[in-house]
Amino acid sequence: LEGVLRNSEMLAQIPKSRRSEKISELLKIRKMRTLSGIAPIAVMTISGCPHGRCTYCPRGENAAQSYTGYEPASLRGRQNQFDGYSQVKARLDALRQIGHDVEKCELIIMGGTFNSQPREYQRKFVKGCIDAMNRGKSERVEEALKGNENADVRAVGITFETRPDWAKERQVDELLSMGATRVELGVQALSDEIYRRTKRQHTLQDVVDATRILKDSALKVCYHMMPGLYSDEKADLNYFKRLFEDERFRPDMLKIYPCLVLEGTGLYEEWKRGEYEPYDSETAAEIIAKASKYIPPYVRIMRIQRDIPANLIAAGVKHGNLRQMVKSKRKELGIRCRCIRCREMGLRGIGYEGQELELKRIDYRASEGTEIFLSCEHQKVDALAGFLRLRIPNRPHRAELMDAALIRELHVYGRALPIGERGEVQHKGIGAGLLKEAERLAHEEFDYAKIAVISGVGVREYYRKFGYRLEGPYMVRALGKDNVY
Repeated sequence: LEGVLRNSEMLAQIPKSRRSEKISELLKIRKMRTLSGIAPIAVMTISGCPHGRCTYCPRGENAAQSYTGYEPASLRGRQNQFDGYSQVKARLDALRQIGHDVEKCELIIMGGTFNSQPREYQRKFVKGCIDAMNRGKSERVEEALKGNENADVRAVGITFETRPDWAKERQVDELLSMGATRVELGVQALSDEIYRRTKRQHTLQDVVDATRILKDSALKVCYHMMPGLYSDEKADLNYFKRLFEDERFRPDMLKIYPCLVLEGTGLYEEWKRGEYEPYDSETAAEIIAKASKYIPPYVRIMRIQRDIPANLIAAGVKHGNLRQMVKSKRKELGIRCRCIRCREMGLRGIGYEGQELELKRIDYRASEGTEIFLSCEHQKVDALAGFLRLRIPNRPHRAELMDAALIRELHVYGRALPIGERGEVQHKGIGAGLLKEAERLAHEEFDYAKIAVISGVGVREYYRKFGYRLEGPYMVRALGKDNVY
């Protein structure tokens, strides 16, 4: 041998028919990738932004706006000429080589303000991504999405990043037509003054409006927040507190990206003149740790830090392990984070014991509607097996959602499994039980005769088993005395 065999090389030599679960788990690399039950597939577009550039925003050579070009997703994009089909195919191949099941994927479309690009480009890009999962070529994005319903690799969710002023009714309708299930908004701060200073060119009211429109369209909402952006510890902690005290906001998920100073930005020039100083790693970790006490159990902290190489950061957080630093700081301060990610059974490494699971419910007002967060939890260790987001909307603009209760998310946690295979946590009837309870509440407590689910195209067959049918981008079902199963 010329060297030590890599795990991927050993896996490649074992026929699928002889790969036991134990062997696959032993040789799997980066298990965290699929422990939440789904394999994430992040792809990069070459999009810009319609308004120009914010003061903190990089634009690397041959990169999308707001990216340096050296993030892992950016590098994969460049290697594949920013082609959707090629990026997804390469990513699926890479995950398979290191032992991951990829039958259930979350497609995450990154780069600039994607939905401000020409409509033809958007639809062609998404079509290419889904075609790669389907292992074929289609004529239109609608055809690709339809084909994915029964593909070997299914998109159980599609995420788009955009700006709050690009998430109005018309733009949301376009995203839904491309299979959107989640939208990530670049909120950064809750301050019109900061928006003016950064040349953001949208307002806090745009954030409020976009959040309501997205939720009333049954979409999941993730906020990108940027501690240290022309603020201090007191202001940032107040922003996090306000996020969940003010019912106009209350996102479902957060990505927390401390502000960084990058060469070539307006902020870099301010920093050189001594007019701005970002948080260092220790300060950022402490502020995020303290902010954790304001995060409700219905929120998932998706990320804490961007994938920007330290050598490109002029000032700011240069440690690559900020999440671990935050975790240590929480322990030091005696703060316990109860966000979804910190309680997932898959990430906690806790096995499933049906008799110890309990159904819990949290009701809260958000964006002019009522949210019911149903969760299936292992009470003794505060671990989450699955959850469902039920929304009683205020004023949905979609015809399919008139007089309907909305299921915005149904998720059962555990490592990603091939479709049809049963595992420790997934596929134990938890999802069906949560769905049944949501239908009962919608009909009996809120007097709805119809319920609609924002279903990833690859999950539509699952809902059909329970009597749902496709109506526009939603799976819908009539509720009533004879229809609550």
